[in-house]
This record gives sequence, C-alpha cells and structure tokens, in this order.
Amino acid sequence: ALTYHYETQCIPTPGAWFAHQLPVWFQKLSVVATYVIEVAVPVLFFAPLRRLRLFAFYCQVLLQVLIILTGNYNFFNALTIVLAFSLLDEEHVGRWLGRPKKRQGSAPQSLPAWPPSLGSVLATLLELSTYGLLLYWTVQYFGLEIKWDKKLLDSKVAFTYHEFTTWLRTVTLPLVGVAFLSLFWEILLAMYRCACVRGCFWKLWATLQWAIMATATVSLFAVSLVPFTYIDHESNGKLWPGIHQLFGAVERFQVVNSYGLFRRMTGVGGRPEVVLEGSYDGHSWTEIEFMYKPGNVSAAPAVVAPHQPRLDWQLWFAALGHHHGSPWFTALVLRLLQGQRDVIRLVQVDESRYPFSARPPTFLRAQLYKYWFTGPSEGSPGPAPWWRRQHVQEFFPTVSLGDPTLESLLRQHGLK
Repeated sequence: ALTYHYETQCIPTPGAWFAHQLPVWFQKLSVVATYVIEVAVPVLFFAPLRRLRLFAFYCQVLLQVLIILTGNYNFFNALTIVLAFSLLDEEHVGRWLGRPKKRQGSAPQSLPAWPPSLGSVLATLLELSTYGLLLYWTVQYFGLEIKWDKKLLDSKVAFTYHEFTTWLRTVTLPLVGVAFLSLFWEILLAMYRCACVRGCFWKLWATLQWAIMATATVSLFAVSLVPFTYIDHESNGKLWPGIHQLFGAVERFQVVNSYGLFRRMTGVGGRPEVVLEGSYDGHSWTEIEFMYKPGNVSAAPAVVAPHQPRLDWQLWFAALGHHHGSPWFTALVLRLLQGQRDVIRLVQVDESRYPFSARPPTFLRAQLYKYWFTGPSEGSPGPAPWWRRQHVQEFFPTVSLGDPTLESLLRQHGLK
C-alpha cells in the first residue's frame, strides 16, 4: 500500500516525495510498524506499569509526527497527539520542563535503592517480558527475516480476508474486556479518593461528584461499544441489546462514532487529478493553479497542516468519480465565470497567481489527469519536476455564462 500511498493521498507534502523513493522492503517494514503501533501498542495504554504507558506514548507520537511530515491531514494528527498526552504523569512532564525529580526519603537522588525491592524486580521482569512478547509476536506474525545477501529486512504484510476476520473475532471482545477493567479500576480509585476526603460535608460533596462522573463515563463507554464493534459484525451482535437501545437514543447527538480517515486505497493506476482551464476565446487555454493541491508538475507539494483547505480537499474526492457525483463543482465553475472574489480567494489568495484576476474567463473546462511522483533520476530542463502526468479525459465540458449545458447542470443539481 505504501508504494502508492504517498503520491495518492489528498494533499502530499515534500516529505511524501522523499518517502516515496524508499525501497520496497522499507515500505513493507513501515506497514509492519504501523500495524504494531496502531493495533498492538494501544493495549499498553491500560498497562499498570508507568514505563509501558510512556513507551506507548512515544510510539504514538512518533507515528503521528511521521504522518505529519509526509501528508497534510489537517488537525487529525494534532488531536491524536493531544489525546496521547493523557498517558503522561506530572513527574515526566516536569522533566521536560527541567524540574528536579522529587526525592524519596533521605536517599541521594542519583543513587537507586539497593537491593531493589521485590515489587521493582517484578515490574522490570513484566516490562521486559512485554517488550519480548511484542517483538516475538511481530517477528512471527509478519515473518520478519534478515536477508544478508540482499542487505534488507523482508516481511509479510498481506493477509487473506479469512485470516483478517478470524483475527478480528478473536481480539475485539477481549479488548472490550481490557478497557472495561481499566475503567472499573479508575472508578474504584476515584471512590477511594472520595473516602479519603476530610469532613462530612466535603466527603458527601466529593461522593456526589464521583457518582455523576462515574455514571456519565460508564454510559459513554457503553454506547461507544456499538461503533467500536462495527468492524466485526459478529462481536457487534453479541453486545447486550440495552446498549444498542441506548446508542439508538443518543445517536442523533453524535456523542460517539466510528472514525477512519480512509478505508480504501485509491490511485493504484495513478493519482487522478482535476485541472481547471480558462479561456477568453475558446482556443487558447490557461490552467488555473490551486494553492495546495497538485497541478503544476514543477511546483513543490504544499505544507498546510493543521489548516484544512476544504476546496482542495474536496477536489481530491471529485477526481475519483464523475463530476455528477460532486454537484458543488458546477457551482464552483459558475462562480469563477462570474468572477466572485470570495470564491477566487479559495483558489488563490495571491491575485497575481490567478490568471484571470483582471477579468473573469469567458470559457471554463476541466480535464482529468493521472499524476505520479517523479523518481530521483528523472530530470528535465528548467525547474526539476516533482510530478509527471498523463491526460486521461475531459472531466467537465466547456461552458460559459448562459450556456445551455451549464444551465441544465445547475437545474439538475438544484442550484438554479
């Protein structure tokens, strides 16, 4: 998948071009790392050991930073990193801020206790066992093998549909159990803290807050199980019917939902891209370049995150199908023919880069191209190209204001 992903995602970054040049064995290893970090490591969010939770935190942040460097996914990665910060404690954050570590008793700060206690020995053994199990599972499940003659690390990243569904049925409900036990433990700890509060009034006040928060949290957890188990219909059917009823009662409020950026690989035969062209005479055409999406093959990919340029983003989806599937595209063509400034600013903020800033075009049309990243050895006179492209077909017919084709499309889409 990664041999296509970097050049076919919505809005690539310059880092995506470099990542695309990496050898295939490294792309396969990247897929393995993604599986491990997104599937196995999140279980450690609930680990009783602090260092395992810190390990899970840094794995998640590393993955999100790499995604930010190679793709513009708006605020998605920033939100994920913010959520991951809940795995940190005050002491660890204090180290980032340069605060000295609190001393325990009179022992010097630099010298650990010796001999170590039984609890610390067991904790270390559990931590090492977890790392060992994670490594063993990765090697076995993905068939990691060092091929010294070719100087590469080979791996297996393809699974049959049966293997995938069987694995889902095996892990989905146990993961729900792990999450429930973690939540139950947090509720018990909170109740214990309420009992430790001094004074009858404050103890009662703390208990009331605990009851409200615990009820809200358990309810939210229960309804979240419905979208969480969507990925495996068998596990979804095993949920208690009352949970489904509760979810149905609050579904319109969108309190919880299933979430995924993209669930299908696109652009395997090349990245489809819509290119708008304008003309005054209908014979000489000038391409309209957008601020963020690929167009000019010599222009470097943009870095725009965490902003989401909605128009450039939607043009990526529009290119995947017929223009009838994107009725808004007809409205875009109409507004550009009318020369509406607000719409032009969605295309180019800098008017000097918009070829029809002085006078709106008389005619507009759109062509569909397939784009590919260039290789490191591809060069041409002038600016080094980042892309190479091939014309596929007309995406939107040539129209002008008052044109019967444009009027018909506007009526058809209810935009007249």
